[in-house]
Amino acid sequence: MKNHIKVNGKVLQTNKRFTQLKNSQKEWIAAELYKLYHKKMKERRTTKKLPPNQRDIVTSSLYAQIQNREIWIPYGEVKKYVFSKTTKIVKSFKKQFPELSEEIEAEHAIKKDDLS
Repeated sequence: MKNHIKVNGKVLQTNKRFTQLKNSQKEWIAAELYKLYHKKMKERRTTKKLPPNQRDIVTSSLYAQIQNREIWIPYGEVKKYVFSKTTKIVKSFKKQFPELSEEIEAEHAIKKDDLS
């Protein structure tokens, strides 16, 4: 049991992988990730990938929600999962919010023209 620790009377595996979670847990994490990432994209008014510090904020809030649901998985695994899904999330944002995406891209085009 070298890869286990005891927390609150429960034995937890310290080297658990994302793939070892139950399907319902994986689906819940994916749905929450999409919600949080899309929310942050709307706040920042962007249709591109978030900068690393903003991605870390999304990852941290997702991890806090995971802990609240008492799903145990190392932070590094969650961070790796978020990084692997970033491109797919950005594409889904454009499909899910086409009007908003066009509006944001138009704003950015105007700003670029003003800078020129």
